[in-house]
Amino acid sequence: MTTHRKNSVILSSQEKSITNSGIRPVTFLSTPQSPSHERTISTLNNAIQIITVSSSAVSLPVVKGVLASVAGILNIIKTTIANKDDFQELVEQCQMIGLVVWRATSATPQHQLDGRIHRALTNLTSSVDGILKAVKAKTEKNVVSKAFHATIDQNTINKWKNELIRFLTLFNTEVNISTNLKVDELLDVTEEPDILPTRPRVFIGRSDLVQSATHALLKFHHVALIGPGGIGKSSIARAVLNDEAIVSKFQAKRYFVRFDDMVVTQVNLKTFLDHIMRALDFATPVNAYNVITKTLSTSETLLVLDNAETFLDATIDSGRIADAIDGFGAQSIGAILLTTRTTVLPPNMKWVRLQVPALEESAACEAFHAYYPSIETSILIKLLSAVDFHPLSINLLAQAAVQNEWSPQDLITAWDHQRATLLEAGDGKSQSLAVTIETSLNSPSFLKLGN
Repeated sequence: MTTHRKNSVILSSQEKSITNSGIRPVTFLSTPQSPSHERTISTLNNAIQIITVSSSAVSLPVVKGVLASVAGILNIIKTTIANKDDFQELVEQCQMIGLVVWRATSATPQHQLDGRIHRALTNLTSSVDGILKAVKAKTEKNVVSKAFHATIDQNTINKWKNELIRFLTLFNTEVNISTNLKVDELLDVTEEPDILPTRPRVFIGRSDLVQSATHALLKFHHVALIGPGGIGKSSIARAVLNDEAIVSKFQAKRYFVRFDDMVVTQVNLKTFLDHIMRALDFATPVNAYNVITKTLSTSETLLVLDNAETFLDATIDSGRIADAIDGFGAQSIGAILLTTRTTVLPPNMKWVRLQVPALEESAACEAFHAYYPSIETSILIKLLSAVDFHPLSINLLAQAAVQNEWSPQDLITAWDHQRATLLEAGDGKSQSLAVTIETSLNSPSFLKLGN
C-alpha cells in the first residue's frame, strides 16, 4: 500500500468525496427515497462516525471538547430536526472541523501545544458550543409543545454555517502560521484509498458458495470459507465482495484485508491490528482495537480477512487475536468473512462454515477452456482428473500451455515428464499441485526469465 500517513485519519472514497464536495443540493423537505435526503443522511452518518473515531484517538481535553460539541450538533440534526436537507452544508462544515482539528493536533501532547493553536481551538470551541446551545434551545421548545421534530429556518442555519466558516478560517490562519500547513493541506495528506479487489475474470462453478456466503452476510452472520491452499477461497471472497446485493447493503463500507504477505512467526496482535487499520484507511493509533470496533459498530460494515490461517495459527498472541476478532464480531451491524485453511476459528462467535471443495468436472473443463480452448474435452478430463480438479492447478496448467504455445500433446508430455521426475525422486504420491507447479516452472517461457 502506498498511502502516506502523517498522523492522519484517512477517508474512504465515499467520505472523501463528501468532504471535498462543494455542491449544494436543492433545499426542500424530501421523502426518504429522494437522492437529496439520502445524501444528507449519508453525510450525517459519515460525519458522526469520523467525529466519534477522531475523538477516541486524541488525548487533548480541548480537542475532545470541540469534537464532543460537534458530535452533539450532528446527533440533534439526525434525531430531532425535520428539515435535515437544509443542514447539508452545515454538516459538511462540522465534518471538516473534526478532520482538520484532529490532524492539526493528533501528534501533539497538551504541554507542547502551540499557543496560537490553543487559542484558535478555544475560539472554535466557543463558537461550536454556542451553536450547540442554540440548536438545543430550538429543539427543546418542540419537546415542550409535544412536537417530535423541530424545523429551523434557513436564515438561522445560514448564520450558523457562516459562523463556522469564519472560525474555521481563523483556525486555518493560526495553524498556517504555526505549522505552515493550510486547511486543504491538512485534508489532503493522503492518497486515494486502495481500490478493492475486483471479481475474478474467470470465475466458474462457485455460484452456490457465493450465494450461501452472501445470504449469511446480509443477515450479519459471520462466514468462514475453509479449504486447502489453491482451492479458490480468495476468489470466492472477491466475488462475494462484489456481489450486487453486498455492494448495495454495505456500499463503501466493504474492506478486504490480505494476510498473504506475512508468515505466522511475524504476526502478533499489533501487526494484526495494523493490517486492518491500513485497509480501513486509518493511521494506527495506540488504541487501534477501539477504532476498528467503533468503525464496525457505527455503520453496516463488511470486513473480509483473507488468508486468516496466518493470524489464527500465529506463534505469538494467537489467543489475544482470537479475542479481538470475537470483539469485532460482537458488533450487531458488522459482518466478517474469513478465508482460511484451518478449521479452528475464534470460539466465541457463531460461524457459518462453508467448506470449499474442488471444482466439478464440467466447471473445471470450462475454467481451463476459458484460457486454452483448443483441446478436446475427453483428453482434458483425463488431465484435469490427474490434478484432482484443483482450481490453482488448472489455472497454472492453462497459463503454461498458453504462454508456451503448447499443443495439447505438448502439454500432456510436459505434465507426464514432471510427474515421472517426482516419482523417481521418491514422491510416491505424486502430489498433483507439485507436479503442476514444476510443469509451469520448467516451461520454456518461465526459464527465459532467468536468462
